[in-house]
Amino acid sequence: MIKLTESRGDDKTKIINACAAAVDELAKTRLLIEALERENKLINERLQTEKKAAAILHELYSARSGEAEALRAALAAKNETIAAKDAVIAGQDKLVQALKNKKTSPWKRIGDVLLGAAVLAVLK
Repeated sequence: MIKLTESRGDDKTKIINACAAAVDELAKTRLLIEALERENKLINERLQTEKKAAAILHELYSARSGEAEALRAALAAKNETIAAKDAVIAGQDKLVQALKNKKTSPWKRIGDVLLGAAVLAVLK
């Protein structure tokens, strides 16, 4: 019977050792779980930061697109203004040329005056 008690003692020791090993493993598992939970929390925070950054970048892209469109509109308006100015200048050049062509010579004016004087002399 002594052998039986001894073997039971060995069994108890094995059970105690197994329980102690399970407790150590459980403690280590809990530490790993806590570490994983912290890592998940940090990853979620990073995800939120990335979402905010993406939203800001999208807003910046929209602003730059609007700015580019406004610049294109301003450029088109500038080109229209230049075309209108060129048309006004061309019109003024034509008017100047027409006025130059209408200008009478001094001899023609003297002839007109003499003709008027002759008509007055005949009428009197």
